[in-house]
Amino acid sequence: MPAWAAVAVALLLACAGCTKKELRGPGRIVTLKSEVAGLSGLTLDEHGAFWAAGEDGDSVLRIDPQTFGVTRYPVVGTPPGADLEAMAWVDETRFLLGTETQEKGRLSDSILDGRLDGGRFVVVPVGNLDYARWQLTAPDNRGIEGICHVDGLFVVATELVEQQRKGRWAPVGVFDPKTQSWAAHRVRLSSETGKLAALSCRLVGESIVALAVERHYGVSRLLRFQIPRGPEGQWIEPALAADLSKLVSPLPNFEGLVWMDDGSAVVVTDNQHRTASGEPSRLYVIPSSAIR
Repeated sequence: MPAWAAVAVALLLACAGCTKKELRGPGRIVTLKSEVAGLSGLTLDEHGAFWAAGEDGDSVLRIDPQTFGVTRYPVVGTPPGADLEAMAWVDETRFLLGTETQEKGRLSDSILDGRLDGGRFVVVPVGNLDYARWQLTAPDNRGIEGICHVDGLFVVATELVEQQRKGRWAPVGVFDPKTQSWAAHRVRLSSETGKLAALSCRLVGESIVALAVERHYGVSRLLRFQIPRGPEGQWIEPALAADLSKLVSPLPNFEGLVWMDDGSAVVVTDNQHRTASGEPSRLYVIPSSAIR
């Protein structure tokens, strides 16, 4: 037997009892049937359908709330070099999307208006998130990672990290369309390496409360915090709502989040992440009982 054949047989015998590691989570896990890779950003429309953006900027997906069937809409108008990283439903067929690029030392990233136009999803730039509000510039491949729309305000979370006050802080901006004004805040990160990767908001009484994903390799947490309505420059101390690294195995890269009315959370995986190994995109439902 040739040497190469002997090696091949040995490998086959060694893996004869190998099985793919079983997915584990506290709630339902849904595998999405779509060839669009690198989903980032997740939002819910008025009909209960989920929407997710493909990072590469050429696709947006609608996910049926009953069947989880996927409809792809090609994106038209994405700025050259921009990745789609965040998505928020606004009204009817209108959405906002956040971007990032590979340019180092950027002063801002674009926010896009997205609208369904027949079988297409047309986007146009409508503004920028200026990192100078935090005296920061953006490194390559880090930018706007979360957008939510609640009570007439837009909350924007970034993947940037600032070292201050003996801690690590993530810039979070609040935009008021009525006054065309921004408020710049900071949210304390709970780990030594994590960064904000997704954001969802809801009204709790008169308060706007956010749920966010903080993640890095081996780190995957849900943080809960209140969005200030007052002056800018506030330092927000979040609560740890769930440690997903203890609930989900193997641990994927979560890059989109919807906080449901029943208190549960739905997160979407990014299968372009280097640890994804060609896995399909999935939705993980985290029940309210697992979220503090």
